[in-house]
Amino acid sequence: MRMASCILLAVVLWGPAALAGQIVMVEPETQGQTSPLRERAFDLAIAQETKSILGRSLNPSRSKAVMDILGAERDSLILGYSETASGANATTGSLALDVRVNAERLKARLRDLGVLFTLERPLVYVLRLSGVEPSRTRRLGVLQEVCGLKPAPAGGPEAPVLELSQLGTWTGTLSADGWKSTSTGRTLDQVWFAVWKDYFSRPEVMAQGESGVTFRISGWLSSVGPMEFDKLMDAWTAEIAQKSLVGVEMDEVGMVGVWKVRTPSREGLVRRLEEAVRAQGLRMEIH
Repeated sequence: MRMASCILLAVVLWGPAALAGQIVMVEPETQGQTSPLRERAFDLAIAQETKSILGRSLNPSRSKAVMDILGAERDSLILGYSETASGANATTGSLALDVRVNAERLKARLRDLGVLFTLERPLVYVLRLSGVEPSRTRRLGVLQEVCGLKPAPAGGPEAPVLELSQLGTWTGTLSADGWKSTSTGRTLDQVWFAVWKDYFSRPEVMAQGESGVTFRISGWLSSVGPMEFDKLMDAWTAEIAQKSLVGVEMDEVGMVGVWKVRTPSREGLVRRLEEAVRAQGLRMEIH
């Protein structure tokens, strides 16, 4: 009853733009697996939605590091689920679910972790340690892989500088181009993710993580077509950061719409456009 109430609440509070359904199937536990079957299904759904948002797969080691973070937050990322037609298989012990993922929140977390901005190449930064025991630095490798960071003895004028110290509690100060963020916490993870979240939330950094795309779609019989297509794209929150319908015109086969879009995932956007254009029998040109 409690889960059913949660699902109903999710549908009421979150419109279609926030819900992303992922069909997943998980097999019974094998040696080395200790997570309950349903939790593994939820984590697989989060991983699939992450790939959809990014438009590609992360390398295996980074994917595991990122999923270790997101898996611990599954309660805030999963809005509900239902069994598929195949459901639970009593013979094999497998479980098939249609899992509804909060795509907007997941995208925000990927932004906070820096994943959206470091897909093509790692971000070089300068790391300075003060009073930190060597044994306490082992975790840094994993944290750097999660965020896509590469430490260097010295960087260019735009390279962020992170100063970490430990005197009972951890303190971190991240600075770049006159900007600064400081955090104090009991663990390295708390401090690390706090300052890097602040960094990746800066407007100038967010703009660097998005690419501009202009595309032209034609084949509608009336000017209502481009307007309806524009409304359709309102739900593509994982692929579109900002969009503008810059023109509606007519060519030899019908009405044409021209859009300018900023997207964190060009591949993901193109895939959604191709699916929609094919379903409606339209034509598309991308610049």
